[in-house]
Amino acid sequence: MNAVTVDDVFSKALELSDDSKESLAERLVAYLEAHGEPGIVHAHLAEAKRRRDETRSGLVVPLDGKAVLAQARQLVGG
Repeated sequence: MNAVTVDDVFSKALELSDDSKESLAERLVAYLEAHGEPGIVHAHLAEAKRRRDETRSGLVVPLDGKAVLAQARQLVGG
Protein backbone atom coordinates (compact mmCIF):
# COMPACT_ATOMS: atom_id res chain seq x y z
CA MET A 1 0.00 0.00 0.00
CA ASN A 2 1.46 3.38 -1.03
CA ALA A 3 1.15 6.26 1.40
CA VAL A 4 -0.02 9.57 -0.02
CA THR A 5 2.45 12.40 0.62
CA VAL A 6 1.86 16.11 1.04
CA ASP A 7 3.61 16.60 -2.31
CA ASP A 8 1.14 14.19 -3.94
CA VAL A 9 -1.82 16.08 -2.52
CA PHE A 10 -0.31 19.45 -3.48
CA SER A 11 0.30 18.32 -7.07
CA LYS A 12 -3.29 17.14 -7.35
CA ALA A 13 -4.58 20.37 -5.78
CA LEU A 14 -2.77 22.39 -8.46
CA GLU A 15 -4.89 20.59 -11.07
CA LEU A 16 -8.09 22.01 -9.53
CA SER A 17 -9.86 25.09 -10.83
CA ASP A 18 -9.06 28.33 -9.02
CA ASP A 19 -12.47 28.23 -7.32
CA SER A 20 -11.84 24.69 -6.11
CA LYS A 21 -8.36 25.63 -4.86
CA GLU A 22 -9.90 28.49 -2.89
CA SER A 23 -12.54 26.18 -1.46
CA LEU A 24 -9.90 23.64 -0.45
CA ALA A 25 -7.80 26.33 1.23
CA GLU A 26 -10.80 27.62 3.14
CA ARG A 27 -11.69 24.10 4.28
CA LEU A 28 -8.13 23.46 5.45
CA VAL A 29 -8.08 26.75 7.33
CA ALA A 30 -11.42 25.91 8.96
CA TYR A 31 -10.03 22.53 10.03
CA LEU A 32 -6.92 24.13 11.49
CA GLU A 33 -9.02 26.69 13.30
CA ALA A 34 -10.98 23.92 14.97
CA HIS A 35 -7.93 21.79 15.83
CA GLY A 36 -5.01 24.19 16.33
CA GLU A 37 -3.67 26.50 19.01
CA PRO A 38 -5.98 29.55 18.92
CA GLY A 39 -3.32 32.28 18.87
CA ILE A 40 -1.29 30.66 16.12
CA VAL A 41 -4.37 29.75 14.09
CA HIS A 42 -5.66 33.33 14.33
CA ALA A 43 -2.32 34.76 13.14
CA HIS A 44 -2.12 32.33 10.22
CA LEU A 45 -5.72 32.95 9.23
CA ALA A 46 -5.24 36.72 9.32
CA GLU A 47 -2.14 36.39 7.12
CA ALA A 48 -3.92 34.08 4.66
CA LYS A 49 -6.87 36.47 4.38
CA ARG A 50 -4.53 39.45 3.90
CA ARG A 51 -2.71 37.65 1.09
CA ARG A 52 -5.99 36.55 -0.48
CA ASP A 53 -7.30 40.12 -0.42
CA GLU A 54 -4.06 41.47 -1.94
CA THR A 55 -4.33 38.94 -4.75
CA ARG A 56 -8.02 39.60 -5.39
CA SER A 57 -7.44 43.37 -5.49
CA GLY A 58 -4.59 43.03 -7.97
CA LEU A 59 -2.07 44.53 -5.54
CA VAL A 60 -0.12 41.27 -5.68
CA VAL A 61 0.15 39.04 -8.74
CA PRO A 62 0.68 35.37 -7.84
CA LEU A 63 3.60 33.57 -9.44
CA ASP A 64 3.69 29.99 -10.65
CA GLY A 65 5.38 28.00 -7.89
CA LYS A 66 7.08 25.55 -10.23
CA ALA A 67 8.54 28.39 -12.32
CA VAL A 68 9.83 30.18 -9.23
CA LEU A 69 11.46 26.99 -7.91
CA ALA A 70 13.09 26.38 -11.29
CA GLN A 71 14.52 29.91 -11.27
CA ALA A 72 15.76 29.48 -7.71
CA ARG A 73 17.47 26.21 -8.61
CA GLN A 74 19.20 27.90 -11.55
CA LEU A 75 20.39 30.73 -9.32
CA VAL A 76 21.93 28.37 -6.77
CA GLY A 77 23.34 26.04 -9.40
CA GLY A 78 21.03 23.13 -8.71
